[in-house]
Amino acid sequence: MPELNLEIGGRVFEVSCEAGEEQSLERAAKLLNAEAVQVSGAGSATTEKRMLLLAGLMLADTMAGVKDELSMLQENLRAAEERIRIAEAKSAMLAANAVKLETSSGSRVMDAEKEALREENREAMELLGKVLADINTLAEAAEGVSSQS
Repeated sequence: MPELNLEIGGRVFEVSCEAGEEQSLERAAKLLNAEAVQVSGAGSATTEKRMLLLAGLMLADTMAGVKDELSMLQENLRAAEERIRIAEAKSAMLAANAVKLETSSGSRVMDAEKEALREENREAMELLGKVLADINTLAEAAEGVSSQS
């Protein structure tokens, strides 16, 4: 079982962990140390226990905010995916109607009707493009949130 020496708040702690968890534990210790340094730098003399408690609380508060933001991003992504499904269905319906009108036997479709269907199809495709851009923006934001944690 690997043992690590982690510096938190100016003190070194010897900690054991499972094999393969070293990097994760070191990253967590760096986050806790950053908060501990901030608590220590606040000017008030605090005991080690109090400093670690306050640093842990600050990290927990940050984590709660990140979780809330991630939940919001996930909800926005679900909404964007739903808009995509609707736009795809509309586009498919318009394409099917256009094919039906063009191939219908016994009547000639007016050029204006064809152009109206083409215009509706173009609008549906533009909507899909906008929704895709929204999804890409949400994905980038989610990646930013996950890299902060």
